[in-house]
Amino acid sequence: MIYLDHAATSPLLQCARTAFNAVSTSVWGNPNSVHSFGQSARKAIEASRETVAQCLNCEPDQVFFVSSATEACRIALTAMDDICRVFRVSGVEHSAVSSIAECMLRGWQSSDLNGRVQIFTNNETGTIYDLDAAFTEYDVKFSDCTAAMGKQKINFRESSIDFICGSGHKFGAPIGVGVLIARTPEAITEHFHFGTPSAPLAAAFSSALEFRTNLMNTFAGATGLLHDRLIDGIMNEIPDAHLNGCKYIGHEEEQSPYIANMSFPGIENHALVLRLAADGLMVSSGAACSSGDNAPSRVLLASGYSEERARSAIRFSFDYKLVPCESDMSHNYGLNLERDARIIDEAVKIVAQNVREMRGV
Repeated sequence: MIYLDHAATSPLLQCARTAFNAVSTSVWGNPNSVHSFGQSARKAIEASRETVAQCLNCEPDQVFFVSSATEACRIALTAMDDICRVFRVSGVEHSAVSSIAECMLRGWQSSDLNGRVQIFTNNETGTIYDLDAAFTEYDVKFSDCTAAMGKQKINFRESSIDFICGSGHKFGAPIGVGVLIARTPEAITEHFHFGTPSAPLAAAFSSALEFRTNLMNTFAGATGLLHDRLIDGIMNEIPDAHLNGCKYIGHEEEQSPYIANMSFPGIENHALVLRLAADGLMVSSGAACSSGDNAPSRVLLASGYSEERARSAIRFSFDYKLVPCESDMSHNYGLNLERDARIIDEAVKIVAQNVREMRGV
């Protein structure tokens, strides 16, 4: 089995599993309780907030652990809707943002503040956006950093952004934990009541994020080689395939190495995804939450690609290692480019064979 759908979810890192197990067995009180058991759990959560703050260059009190990036998006957008006269949402946002924003924008506030929502890294194509340019002349700013967190440098303190968010399962933490970073914590705490925080999940999240942050450049370089090898291989086998985005090497400021999106003219992407899965290659036709939707990707359409190209697009997404059982706590963190290059070459063969067979039919 070849798993190239890490943008949907990534396997649990050993460091995150170890952190989760350590905290869940030693700290099991309710963090909101005032007795010693509860305060031990509270201290564990505060330690995790400190770690996240160091990774994202923000203050610990700006870090809020939530159940998912979707929940973080809902909170941030609701806060913006409360204080902005209007806010603009880019056309390339994940549905976690776009579906919520459609229900807002009431436009009746007396405030003169204008807001802007712009994703950091496109979760379908891997395109990295210039946030400084996107946020110029806007008062309140929110960026969904789910596809970037743990993989690209984020400096919240030096930015002008008011809210960012991310989800742990995109970079090796468990499903069920994410973060919202708020420049003014009171804008969140005055309006929202959070559920009982999970000290083990917070520990797993912070451990995975710290691991990724410390080795960010190493992992990006390794993943970039795999990213470009897949693209070159597919273009060699299927010359009329289209790359939606760009190669990583030489475009490090514009393209995430963790996502590659390619279109195959004349091929229906959902049918191809199913055929590839049957042959042991796991990919997607876009964001996982919309994988059953036969409509062309609205994100690709908003990015300027044609409907035909959007309907035939496949997303390949990577990690720095392509064998989940290889431990990140080993001496080389599970890195093995020679092994993973062979995996990429096998993936290219599977794609080429299925595209040719579908065209033949």
